[in-house]
Amino acid sequence: MALFVRHRIDATMGDVLAALLALAAGATGVWSRTGRQSAGGSGSGLPTGAIAGATRWGQLEDGLLCLSVRSAFHLLLSVAEVPPGSEVAISAVTHPDMVRVIELHGLRAVPVDIDPGTLAVDERALETAITERTRIMVVTHLFGARSSMDAAARAARDHGLLLVEDCAQSLQGPDDRGDPRADVSLFSFGLLKTATAMGGAVAWVRPPGLAAAMLARQEGWPAQSRSSYAAKVLTCMVALVASHPVLYGLLFGGGRRLDPTALVRSRVPRDEPGFTWWLQRGPCDALARTIARRLARFPSHRLRRRTEAGEAFAAALGQRVSRPGATAPRHTHWVFPVTVDDPDRVVRELRAAGVDATPATSQIAAVEPAPPGAARVLAGLVFLPAYPGLPAAQRDLTAAAVATAD
Repeated sequence: MALFVRHRIDATMGDVLAALLALAAGATGVWSRTGRQSAGGSGSGLPTGAIAGATRWGQLEDGLLCLSVRSAFHLLLSVAEVPPGSEVAISAVTHPDMVRVIELHGLRAVPVDIDPGTLAVDERALETAITERTRIMVVTHLFGARSSMDAAARAARDHGLLLVEDCAQSLQGPDDRGDPRADVSLFSFGLLKTATAMGGAVAWVRPPGLAAAMLARQEGWPAQSRSSYAAKVLTCMVALVASHPVLYGLLFGGGRRLDPTALVRSRVPRDEPGFTWWLQRGPCDALARTIARRLARFPSHRLRRRTEAGEAFAAALGQRVSRPGATAPRHTHWVFPVTVDDPDRVVRELRAAGVDATPATSQIAAVEPAPPGAARVLAGLVFLPAYPGLPAAQRDLTAAAVATAD
């Protein structure tokens, strides 16, 4: 049970306590922002303490710490010197706020259709989408899959485009920096992401001049308040406590069916001034320190177990149900999506059978006008629990229930 609360938060109470200690250190002045590296240094936007922690983990060159992937993307567009009215070719299924950021800069988002099986951008659709006004290409990796970048890399090279990949949903491990052919690779450490730091993102920026410009621009932004980050850490703590089977049943089970996702739902402002204010903030020191800790102590064993559990569930499901990304070359199964004819009915029937299925959320959407491949991915989308602790017998019963319900 508890797909979005109990099994989507990749953190322990120890991680939450470490974040609280980082907040306490900031409150007492133990860790300050005075040690930021200059744009001529390593290219990192991490404060000195975070640099030390992340360096133990591995390479940090050109890694810029941001408040979120959306903030990093906004930062990129703020310094990229793209003429207003230019076009951004973007995967036709993405986070809707990425389109909001594009439009905020006076640019036009042009959807590039994707292959429902691999979730990669369709090469023919890509060539059609690119015009003389195209300046940037954004490839979104979905649901834990890492799709091929070959077509996007060729198109970016042939047309002189800035290539960006959104890896918010597809962190593959502690050494993952994205595709080296991308100019910018964006990774999220938000509440529901792999190795969550209860917020934050890292942008791996390869052109040195671009990295320096992004760092300089972010230096002029205010930092998020410690209280706003503390609220996220406490939200994570409440969600982990509520995931206890007994408490979860009391809160969300039976006829009550309270929505557990309300605990972790994003509350980004919807009005343009509020959205812009939300975007234009840097991370506080406590968040930087928490990300450094998560990078230094990356939960590789949990990621491996989740990947194995997803593969086992896929094998149990077989070919009976359509799965977006089923043939993607690499997959960590951040979530386990299936497409069915009547998602509302399927969710009701599965929940009645004790399976905590969840319909598609507002955190993923098609870029309009939605091309056919994107429409097929999103039509009838349902997320299923495929977590490592799921007993094999229940896994097989769930697979059978999905096939029957569909």
